[in-house]
Amino acid sequence: MLKHLAILCLLLSTGAPANPTEAERTKRSFELSSEKWILEMTLADTPEARREVIARRPDPIAAATELWRNIASELAQEWTIPYAAFFLTVSRNLTTTDDSGSTKPVFINERQRLLKTFSETHVENPGITPFAIALIDSGEPQALSLLEKIAKENPDEATQGIAALGAALLLKTLGDDPEVMAKRLNFLREAIIKSADQTVAGTSVADIASDELYVIRYLSKSREAPSITGTDVAGRSVKLADLKGRIVVLLFWDAKTDETDRIIQLTNQLTTKYRENPVTILGVTPESAERIRTLQGDGSILWSNISDPIEKLSKEYRISSRPAVFVIDAQGKIQYTGLPGSFVELTVDALLNPEKK
Repeated sequence: MLKHLAILCLLLSTGAPANPTEAERTKRSFELSSEKWILEMTLADTPEARREVIARRPDPIAAATELWRNIASELAQEWTIPYAAFFLTVSRNLTTTDDSGSTKPVFINERQRLLKTFSETHVENPGITPFAIALIDSGEPQALSLLEKIAKENPDEATQGIAALGAALLLKTLGDDPEVMAKRLNFLREAIIKSADQTVAGTSVADIASDELYVIRYLSKSREAPSITGTDVAGRSVKLADLKGRIVVLLFWDAKTDETDRIIQLTNQLTTKYRENPVTILGVTPESAERIRTLQGDGSILWSNISDPIEKLSKEYRISSRPAVFVIDAQGKIQYTGLPGSFVELTVDALLNPEKK
């Protein structure tokens, strides 16, 4: 792995000329190989088959490295915008491990340089829309302020509206206090007024904004969790309303994302930790009942699941991306929404031991 790191550093420091043709080739090649990989993951029906497919996952570090070489010297040029957006997406959360076992993030400096350059040179460019969309899921702390800047300063109304939508989506992660909620509502109104007919990932801004308004009204903290009814892999009816009196960790997930193994590990740990407590871990997944039954049968996953092949239940909870978690208290009210991880555990612990808050 040290050799891998050395090669990566060498490639990133190489002063290769920017090349739009090669940038497009790199982007398209990775997209096609990723689509093929996702299909193979979907068809893998045993743990062994799944492990074999995982081992063949397209290498995002290699793709990001090659793409950066083709755009780095001309980031201020308009033609780099879609490739910079793709780089921001494909390089998110990438790490490498050296021979000592230490894990290190990669592309931190490149991503910061990208954000700085775009903030200084492209905010008023109407063509910045792909980059604005990439910012939404970038995980970068400055993404919100940059989207707010685009919404305010870009001369194109449609671009303003999409940036406003992105800002509203990111504000959701900051909580439900009145000031944050007011900003979210203002940005959503701006998005609907200025770019209702624009699309993001194949969905209209109007539909996305409408879903967010629904989330604010029905799926925010302290709201009564919408009741859902489904069938588990054993064919038994499962009703969320029947679980009142217990804390429920409702996980919407599937096996097609890059983080599937991590999500399974975290949720298994959560299931084991709270096995003796009044806590129910309940998954909702578009995976087939047969596949989930196999994974539960061989011990790969330890929690109960509702099979949702047509994503009816996911739509009721306005799930736009997975994984997504709702922690619901014993009275049936939502106390946390977000990603799996430490905040889920902290919320459950607080609900189990309210005197320690």
